[in-house]
Amino acid sequence: MPAPRKFEPHYRRIIADIRGRIASGEWPPGHKLPSTKALAEMYEVGSQSTVRQAVTILIETGELYGHQGLGVFVADRAGRQSEG
Repeated sequence: MPAPRKFEPHYRRIIADIRGRIASGEWPPGHKLPSTKALAEMYEVGSQSTVRQAVTILIETGELYGHQGLGVFVADRAGRQSEG
């Protein structure tokens, strides 16, 4: 009998999906992510703070970067901000 699956927090699911979109090239370096509200709707989570938690982790790991007032963008493969 397979072991029961443990609960995976929503923010981890969001991180995995964003990483998948980046890896597949769907969201290339420099791509602007949708708004927090749009991402919350896309991932069907009731709280925008869940999305912010996932995005914050991806910023801390260098996979995304934010520009105050402009949004959040995909970093280049080396974890740096894309020029453009």
